[in-house]
Amino acid sequence: MVDVVEIDEIREIVRKYTLDNAVKYDGKAQVKSVMQKIMGTHKELRSRAKVILKEVEQTIPKINSLSPAEQLKELKKIAPELLEQEDSDKRPTELPPLENALEGKVKTRYAPEPNGDMHIGHAFTAFFAHYYAQRYEGTFLLRFEDTNPAQERTEFMDAHRESLAWLGLEPDEEVIVSYDLPFLYEKAEKLIEKDLAYTCSCTSDTMHTYRNEEKLCKHASATPEETLQTWEKMLAGKFDEGDMVLRLRGDIHHKNAVMREPVIFTIRKDSHCLQGEKYNLWPLYDFAAAIEDYKCGITHIGRSSEFDTRIELQNYIREVLGMLPQPEIFHFARFNVIGSPASKRKIKPLISEGKVEGWDDIRLVTIKGLRKRGITPAAIKAVAKEIGMTTQPTNIDWSLIEAKNRQIIDSQANRYFFVPNPVLVYVKNAPEGLISEIPLHPDFPDRGIKKQPTGLFFLIPNKDYLELAIEKEFRLKDLYNIILTDKEVNLFGKNEPEVISSFDKEQQAFLKQFKHQAIAKYTDEELKPGPKIQWTAADPRETIPVEVKIPEVLFIDGKYNKNSLHVTTGFAEKAATNLQVGDIVQFERFGFIRVDQKKDNKLLVNRAHK
Repeated sequence: MVDVVEIDEIREIVRKYTLDNAVKYDGKAQVKSVMQKIMGTHKELRSRAKVILKEVEQTIPKINSLSPAEQLKELKKIAPELLEQEDSDKRPTELPPLENALEGKVKTRYAPEPNGDMHIGHAFTAFFAHYYAQRYEGTFLLRFEDTNPAQERTEFMDAHRESLAWLGLEPDEEVIVSYDLPFLYEKAEKLIEKDLAYTCSCTSDTMHTYRNEEKLCKHASATPEETLQTWEKMLAGKFDEGDMVLRLRGDIHHKNAVMREPVIFTIRKDSHCLQGEKYNLWPLYDFAAAIEDYKCGITHIGRSSEFDTRIELQNYIREVLGMLPQPEIFHFARFNVIGSPASKRKIKPLISEGKVEGWDDIRLVTIKGLRKRGITPAAIKAVAKEIGMTTQPTNIDWSLIEAKNRQIIDSQANRYFFVPNPVLVYVKNAPEGLISEIPLHPDFPDRGIKKQPTGLFFLIPNKDYLELAIEKEFRLKDLYNIILTDKEVNLFGKNEPEVISSFDKEQQAFLKQFKHQAIAKYTDEELKPGPKIQWTAADPRETIPVEVKIPEVLFIDGKYNKNSLHVTTGFAEKAATNLQVGDIVQFERFGFIRVDQKKDNKLLVNRAHK
């Protein structure tokens, strides 16, 4: 019988390490991992393994029912030392604190233009904003900057909403700028009244020359009354596109060219996806962003360094309108994934030219593409934290994304046998009626087993077959050992085994489809050094056909890679028929895959990475 004091101590240890395991693995502690940790760090308790296992099995459901935030909070309380350990399983490093951030008062925003799908750069921006809003118990705002009617689409608004939800970055509030146009007009008129804005009909080329030469155009001498009259004509739709703009009086001699009489309103006649043809006068980005940040109460804005020149202009707009205090700026770098364009300017031509399949192409770094490929939200967030708040432009290699994803899904992804480009092997004297029983995951036997009946015919990968020598013994993984005796035979000619005649037409047709055929002989079941090859039974009732899309880098040295997508076909073991669309598993010795479709008793999957 276990002493009461001892069982209390055991429960404390179990709870501590269960919380630690849950925090490290997305809120889901696993029995085996917790037991290994306890047995490894408390050798004196090994004699109490049965008691501890019972406590672990009772504790895990309780811990897993808590939210990740609750798990982390309790672990900080009872075992903060586990969070401070410097090892590979340590949770991601916290990002640096914000300046002038007050608990409960921080408000951040993610403000995309809805003219394309969300990509990984957007995701990092949204992650940082969401992270700080949560860290300071503040508010995270989604704002659509839909002020270019020709480009904006409601489908892209929906795409951003869906991507944010999938990433776990749901906003607390949402704003659509086009609904605030009357408010923006009001602020423009205040600038006109203060003689801080004027209308201008110079061509863009003429004004470009004037700004470079630091000269004002003739329209800069207009009075507020004259400007207001022209402004009202602009509102009334009396001008065509390009005929008239509203400029902010800046400083024509300013060293920052952005401050030299910038345009803040222009005429755009295209129908808007939400407003139709209600408006023809639209604000440019800097004016709209400056006003909206104040109106929305944004306290902290994340920006990449490329926008640094715009900060001064936006601050000036708010300053002259009395919209203070200014929001704090925190910086991060512009991120590029090597060989994978993210900008809409590059992606749209690829789609229209048929070089990629759409915004969700698995070679792209759009969120739809990453999701379809099998990259998880946790991996995207981990990459963002890994890179941190550096201000230097950062080129990310796919290997970093893949490594982070692999760390996260390795313990979650069940294992299945898949044979690409199969070769048919007839094994003489093989034990018939043998049923292979293999755990779905080697580290988590409690998930169950896969049962695979075996006979005399097997499928093995062509790549392994080419490397096998005659009379060389190898192992059918987790089954038994065989020796290849003949390669490139015709099992339906003079070498036809008698047993084939007993097969029905479906079985015979299934076997005949394989171009490469071989003969082997059974040796024994002893586990020995040597090649271990995954396999499936060569039986249509015990397999499922699979088509795998394998992505490669889309651009090499700036040029489109025509070989950036490969398609491989093969067969997976019968247990894979239970997989559902969206499942991420590992095809052993092939890679991690995500199920994209189940169609006509066939799996269509995408390989995330090896």
